[in-house]
Amino acid sequence: MVRELRRLLIPPHRLVGEGPELPLVAEELHYLRRVLRLREGDRFALVDGAGHLWSATLAGGTRAVLDQPVDGPLQSEARPLLPLELAVALPKRDGELVLRMACELGFDRLTPLKAERSVPGPFNSERCQLILREAVEQCERLWSPELAALQPAQACLGQPPSGLGLLATTRREGLPLLEAVLEQASLSALGYPNSDKGVVMAIGPEGGWSPAEEVLAISQGWIPVSLGPTILRSSTAAVTAAALLSHWRAGL
Repeated sequence: MVRELRRLLIPPHRLVGEGPELPLVAEELHYLRRVLRLREGDRFALVDGAGHLWSATLAGGTRAVLDQPVDGPLQSEARPLLPLELAVALPKRDGELVLRMACELGFDRLTPLKAERSVPGPFNSERCQLILREAVEQCERLWSPELAALQPAQACLGQPPSGLGLLATTRREGLPLLEAVLEQASLSALGYPNSDKGVVMAIGPEGGWSPAEEVLAISQGWIPVSLGPTILRSSTAAVTAAALLSHWRAGL
């Protein structure tokens, strides 16, 4: 069974024009031979992060051999309808955990934000890409999420969202729960299932959004929502919202 084979993610451009034999780079060989402990002749699953999967055999030297032609993958999957995006001020301590879990929960785009109350810290795009790659392989996704460049929160919140924009916040009277807003969401207004519009969930830093950020977002059509009666850490809020949105989309 393909699902029982351990997976290796190869960027789509690496497969263009290739025959059954695929050269592997040092990092991939290390992963297959040292981490997965595969030997010559062992089989594994190869995915391109763009909806396709092949089975392959680890050959001698630095090669793998595809069991199917490049243009005839063993498994193909269309891009998910109603794309989900998480725009989040990554917490300094749990930022990698947030990215990993959002990927595992099926989010299609991840946008790191630098908010007014963000704790200063380095943002390493290459490290984040590695985290997402490992998560794609582990959770058996066929589509890799897109990682946007780090941007100021006001740049993101200062423009109308494409689709349904949700702003997780606290300490405001009469905030609707995220679940309630999703239940009342108009799929026809989003153009579902024939549109690229989707849902973007914005999560602030540990200190919360600044008043200016909240006012700006609401003026541009973002809907403030609550994730429950208690005050959540930024990482907890991000994963909670991601899980609720993922479950909601799966039930459409």
